[in-house]
Amino acid sequence: MKKYAILTIIPALVVNLLGSVTSLAADRDTAMENEPDPYIISAEEAQPYDTENLKLTKGLTYVKDGKEIEVKGAIDTMVFCADPTSIEVDGKIYMYATLDQRSYASKFDASGNASNSSNDPENGMVIANKYQTKKLAIYSTSDLVNWTDEGVIDMEKVYTDSGVSASAAWAWNSWAPTALKYDCDGDGQDEYYIFFTNGGDVGYVKGETPTGPWKDELGKLLIKKSEIPDGKGDNIIWNFDPSVLMDDNGEAYIYWGGGNPSDPEGAKHPRTSRSCKINIQPDKVEMDWDSITQLDSYYMFEDNEINKFQGKYVYSYCVNWNVPSNNQYIKDGFAVSIVAYISDDPLNVTSDPENYVEGEPKFIGAVLKNPGEELFNERYNNHHHMFEFNGKYYIMYHTTALDQFLYKDFYAAANKKSMSYRNMHIDEIQVDVAGDNPSIDIKPTYEGPAQTKSFNPYQVINATTQSHQGGLTRKIMDDGTVVLDKIDTGDWTRIDGVDFGAAGAEKIETQVLSDTAEGSIEVYIDEALTGTKIAAINIKNTNGAFETLSAELNNVTGVHDVYFVFRGNGYNVSSWKFTGRESITDMPPVNDNTQSTVTPPVSNNNVNQPINNNNNNSNTKIAKPVIKSLKNIKNKKISVTLKKSIKNANGYEIRYSAKKNMKSSKKVTIKKASVLKTVIKGLKKKTYYVQARTYKYDNEEKYYSEWSVKKKVKVKK
Repeated sequence: MKKYAILTIIPALVVNLLGSVTSLAADRDTAMENEPDPYIISAEEAQPYDTENLKLTKGLTYVKDGKEIEVKGAIDTMVFCADPTSIEVDGKIYMYATLDQRSYASKFDASGNASNSSNDPENGMVIANKYQTKKLAIYSTSDLVNWTDEGVIDMEKVYTDSGVSASAAWAWNSWAPTALKYDCDGDGQDEYYIFFTNGGDVGYVKGETPTGPWKDELGKLLIKKSEIPDGKGDNIIWNFDPSVLMDDNGEAYIYWGGGNPSDPEGAKHPRTSRSCKINIQPDKVEMDWDSITQLDSYYMFEDNEINKFQGKYVYSYCVNWNVPSNNQYIKDGFAVSIVAYISDDPLNVTSDPENYVEGEPKFIGAVLKNPGEELFNERYNNHHHMFEFNGKYYIMYHTTALDQFLYKDFYAAANKKSMSYRNMHIDEIQVDVAGDNPSIDIKPTYEGPAQTKSFNPYQVINATTQSHQGGLTRKIMDDGTVVLDKIDTGDWTRIDGVDFGAAGAEKIETQVLSDTAEGSIEVYIDEALTGTKIAAINIKNTNGAFETLSAELNNVTGVHDVYFVFRGNGYNVSSWKFTGRESITDMPPVNDNTQSTVTPPVSNNNVNQPINNNNNNSNTKIAKPVIKSLKNIKNKKISVTLKKSIKNANGYEIRYSAKKNMKSSKKVTIKKASVLKTVIKGLKKKTYYVQARTYKYDNEEKYYSEWSVKKKVKVKK
């Protein structure tokens, strides 16, 4: 079978949008033999690596109303992922998601259910998604269009201090992650927490960086239904799908739960979700069970999500399959839509919209119809994540678009659209929740969001980085390196909005592992094949190790989409790197798709030093903040309040020390320019000196203002 280069997508069949859950039949009835590998081309259909009539492998597309549409808004097109969450770290978004792995079975019970399903293709026939995974996927982006596969969190390789794996202790599945960053030990460096469900309860792992290494700190579940005190977990049907929030005042909260009874009243008011404070210590996270709150989430099903937008708490989730089509509060969202509440209280985030009392959290109804229904004609479970980035708002969600695309011909024999393996999408949304008529406007698209800034080519670029691609998957090497895999002639990747600057690039290097010398990598700008070819890198046998291969460029300048087109097979590609001309080598371009000039970054030797405000470069000039107030508060804490937000800033650093010369100072970071207050914990009864400075990012380089005027505060209690 040809890989998906030759797959032609046909309009999907109309589904009954008012029906109940789109369910698959018993496993035996849906099991399918002779599953193709969509990433492999048969020898009979493969193109010769040196063909003059090269045909490109088709990337993810969908046909609607007879028109074939490139699905640019898809994040993961090499593997299946679902249930997204994200955090922002130093101007970059890290997405974490359930890694959907295909399930197989060879034995079935009398009811037709698989009795020996596993992720092993040798185990028999492929069956509908059984959610059998102990891995969470990680992706990153600086511009919301070009995404890099950062590998996985494998619970079989995450250990306690005593050497027990998380999967052996409690993490027999890893679904629906939520992420939080927090400087738990006060050393000025954030730690990273990934909370998720093992299929029935909630636990977490902790990382030193956004991509690990990861540790099972507790060695047990954080929220076990049977251990929730005072019977406050008794009517939680599904003790899963957590979401976490770190508030501006340093308080942290978790939201979880789901499921609904089958009777009409139980479906409308399941009361199966909860909110609760959490206490984050240097060596553990603890539940503050005294604060646990039962939520009356209208038609709750699953997928808890919490955000703080414009000073309001936004609680959202997926409603169940029992919502009447004429419900006046959810309106035209139908079943399995995302709905939201707006609240002033982080624990009390719900109310009954049918008996609303002024001052209660406000239910605003459906904000996102089931995106499968909107785009890909297959309604399915509906998980989402909303976030703010660079002053705009976005949503991530999953569909079955990639599964439909890769296996269309295979499923056609059984009259199926997919086996419910999911992939991630992203769109920009409009949020206005501060006023009397709060709203969140979400329209899922095939296109996805606009690129937020140009892409810097003068860095080591993981080869999985792409805005779109055709024919490729990824492989994780033994050392954790993520590389392109199953390359065939005609496969390609694209990076959008690459800014080579005015002086331009003169060389490209790539890391390749190959057991053949038959092949090449062609590099085009603007369009693949019909655009300008700027390089051709010949493949060589690298004798079992990655080797640097390179090619000279003909002075490429300005902003372009860059295509990497592959010929041959039997090799893997790890990374790319472009070299700039003369003195601008490795210097990133200006963050502006309309410009081609180059701005030198701060010297690496001074990367943590403040920028001189007399600098003539307006792109890096930034004002220092003013400390408005310092207050001693109980439990040996101080609150620091800045006077006003700084224009074009990304955030602020606060440093504090018991010494007037600021020696041995510690730092805390405020990650949003709109946030002007923070609380510093873990202090002693003495006088502290405090300063603040502004920081901003310019093409992934971090620039600082001067430190503010020093102020002092005495910790008394």
